[in-house]
Amino acid sequence: MALMINNNCISCDACLAACPNQAIFEKRSDAESGGYRVSDGQGLDGTTYVISHDRCTECVGHFAEPQCASACPIGDCCVPDPLVPESTGVLLERARRLHPQKEIRHDMVWPGVRG
Repeated sequence: MALMINNNCISCDACLAACPNQAIFEKRSDAESGGYRVSDGQGLDGTTYVISHDRCTECVGHFAEPQCASACPIGDCCVPDPLVPESTGVLLERARRLHPQKEIRHDMVWPGVRG
């Protein structure tokens, strides 16, 4: 499942810099104007950062945990998005598509990934 940023976000920019997929946007409108989809519940108030599920791979394939969650000083802002269930296979395939030049490792999957 793709990740989302919940309302605990303090807009510190830590996740933005940490994301290897450029999946995080300051505003929902920024993502949508770039042609990226955002889950229905994200960023509606205009103050919380959003994660595009078109680009989010939960960092499978190259990190043992999502880098946005790892960088977050709050610790519980970057969470699985229940509206966008995705299997490990889907996330690994997206990682391969986004990073064709990198080795995508099947053993680099954090326990939060379902299926």
